[in-house]
Amino acid sequence: MFREMLGEWEKLANSVGDGLAKSDEFSRFMHGATTAQMNTQEAISGMMARALAAANMPSRAEIEDLSARLARMEVMLARIEERLGGAPERADRPKPSRTRKPPAAKA
Repeated sequence: MFREMLGEWEKLANSVGDGLAKSDEFSRFMHGATTAQMNTQEAISGMMARALAAANMPSRAEIEDLSARLARMEVMLARIEERLGGAPERADRPKPSRTRKPPAAKA
């Protein structure tokens, strides 16, 4: 009996939701809500950028630029090492074990 009641309730909720989602008012409301959310995110982003600049700290975009520049430098250094005949440092780095047990304490 409970399953039937739940099934009927779901059908009713789906029909009401489907009718609501097809209406022009709902689509205008959702468009307005999305626009408001995007404007809020942009305002918060601008405030964060100004706060970071006032604190003399880098913004997220500046950190991403620095990271990209560092990656390009690492690639160039690897090419230089390869041309000079040197082996890259990361070649024989041991990988961590994939177990649930903690590493054994060294005596």
